[in-house]
Amino acid sequence: MTQTLPSSRPGLRLDAVNRGALLSAYYPVGDPLVPTDRLAIYARARVDIVELGLKAVDPFADGPVVAQAMARAAGAGRVGEARRAALTLRGHDPAITAMAFGYAEPTLSDAGTDWQVIDALLCLGEPAARRRIEAEAAAQGVRRVSFLTYAFEDADVDRAAMAEGFVFLQYSPGLTGLRQDLDPALSARLRRLRQGGVARPIVAGIGISTPDQMRHALDAGADGIVVGSMTVMKALEGAAALEDYLMQTRAVVDGG
Repeated sequence: MTQTLPSSRPGLRLDAVNRGALLSAYYPVGDPLVPTDRLAIYARARVDIVELGLKAVDPFADGPVVAQAMARAAGAGRVGEARRAALTLRGHDPAITAMAFGYAEPTLSDAGTDWQVIDALLCLGEPAARRRIEAEAAAQGVRRVSFLTYAFEDADVDRAAMAEGFVFLQYSPGLTGLRQDLDPALSARLRRLRQGGVARPIVAGIGISTPDQMRHALDAGADGIVVGSMTVMKALEGAAALEDYLMQTRAVVDGG
C-alpha cells in the first residue's frame, strides 16, 4: 500500500512563539534492539526534536554507545531509512521535528534522494561532501543544523549565524558519551555566539545526561538540551526505562 506523504513540514516547533526550552533526543534508526514502536514514547514525552541517527561506517564523533547502535543497524544508512522513521513519528505527533543525523558518506544521499518529511539535517564529515548533501536537502526544503565543536573559532560563529534550523553546541569536549562534569565556560561560549549574530536556537549536547547538567545548560542560556547516549542506554533496558528517562528529562526541561 502506498503511503501519502505530507506536502509540508509542520514539525519545526523551534519556530514557535514562546516555545519554552527545547528537548532533543537521539533515536538509533535501524537498531534491532530499539524498534520503531519506541518512537511513540518520544511523542508521549513531548520530545521536540528527534535526532534520527543513521548507520555510518566511520562515526568518528561518536563514542561506544552510539557507535555500537550504528554497527547493529540494518540498512545502509540512507535518508530513506530516516524518512520511514519520520513517518512513524508523524503518526504519533504531527508537530514533532524529525532531524536526520548522518555522516557525509557515499551511502547517505545522492541526487535522487527524497527528503520529504525530514525537517532538518545535521551532517558531519568532509566539508565538500557535507556541503553537497546539505545543498541537496536544502533544495527540498530541509533546514541545515550547524554543529559547533567545543573549541569553536570565529569562522564557525559566522557559519552558525547562517543556520536555518538550529545550532547544536557541544557541551563537553570529546566523543559522544556520558560525563559527570559541568561546563564552566558555557555561558561565555553562548554569549560569544549571540554577539556573533547567531539568532537561531542554540541547543547544547554531548556529555549531557543528568538533571544537574540539563539545568546547568539551561540556566547558562542554552535554548534546549540534547540527550543521546543515555537515551540509547535506557532504550536498551526496555520501553519502561526509556519512557521513565524521557519523561523525567522533559520535566527538568520544563523547569522541574
